[in-house]
Amino acid sequence: MGATGVAAGLSAGRGRWRDVSAFLDEEQAAGVFPGSALIVSRKGRILFERYAGTCCRWKQPEAPLTADVSHPLYSFSKLIGATVVAMARQDGLLDYDMPASAYIPEFTGGGKDRITLRHLLTHSAGIPDIPLGPAYTDEEWRAALKAVCAAKTAWEPGTRTAYHGLTGLFVAAEAVRRVTGGRRWEAIFRERLFDPIGARSLTFDLPAESAPAAITPQPQTMPASLKDAFPLAGHPAGGCFGTAHDALKILQLHLNRGAWGRRRLLRRPAFDEMHTVQYSAQIAKARAEGRNPEHEPWGLGPLLRGEGPKYGGHDWFGFGSLTAPGVFGHAGIDTVIGVADPGAGAAMVFITTGSPKPPEKTVPLRNAVTNRVFASLT
Repeated sequence: MGATGVAAGLSAGRGRWRDVSAFLDEEQAAGVFPGSALIVSRKGRILFERYAGTCCRWKQPEAPLTADVSHPLYSFSKLIGATVVAMARQDGLLDYDMPASAYIPEFTGGGKDRITLRHLLTHSAGIPDIPLGPAYTDEEWRAALKAVCAAKTAWEPGTRTAYHGLTGLFVAAEAVRRVTGGRRWEAIFRERLFDPIGARSLTFDLPAESAPAAITPQPQTMPASLKDAFPLAGHPAGGCFGTAHDALKILQLHLNRGAWGRRRLLRRPAFDEMHTVQYSAQIAKARAEGRNPEHEPWGLGPLLRGEGPKYGGHDWFGFGSLTAPGVFGHAGIDTVIGVADPGAGAAMVFITTGSPKPPEKTVPLRNAVTNRVFASLT
């Protein structure tokens, strides 16, 4: 694929990665996680790829972790989903600053009338904790839509941010569906993103029973069905599956500023808007007044490092000691991080096949891996 894709093969000088491998070996031996996948690229070329330990597959609780294993990517799905929302926006199908009700007329009342797509993509819509059931079948999707349409806002949209686990991207996804003929979310993605970048493993569909798919976090007992094993399947904000290699392609597309090979999937205005801290003025004003900002440095989908001090989300997302304002990425519960630094032209995906133990290890583990990876690039 050349410099604009993700080329296969490891570069010379693998000795520089010994510190990373040794650290992961130690953490795995200490029982922090049963297995892990780590893949690193720079300027479109894979520098390091490592799969070790075990994962829980359907009726195989201790299967070897290999490169072809798909993982539930959880909230890393939000970066994937926001990318397709941006494509619909650049095609003139959506306006970030129109009320969501312009596309979903039933999404009104309870303070929701002022919610825009920009609010939904920046965790500022004010509907963070609405419980949504599964959204895999059409019936389940309609039930989830009914739940968000009945919700009341917890704050005035745009006045603060707090993480919207499922709701924000779900409503934005429904807007995309409405302006593209009501097609399934999976079909929209396959056409607009997954096929163009050659990410065959990425899907919002349930994996087949015979597929090499990790059930993560690892269950105490084998679930009764695949839907029980993967309850978020189909959810735009948390239901994507894929290999570490294909997840890396999403980061690489963004490092390429929206280009893939000779094709431009995101035009520069759409890309630049995604990668701009949306509430930078409010954050700067709060800091100038000696207050903790009520807004976090979200772009339209990715979390950005931004200017100034770190905030807690940077550590949870595994940004480590990276300080360049353009650093971006997303996490998926406590098992997935994807981090990229445009200045270094580098990206990494790190996945564990179980929740780190004890839970307090999650943040230091993630940041230690990121710091070691980027130190190995110099």
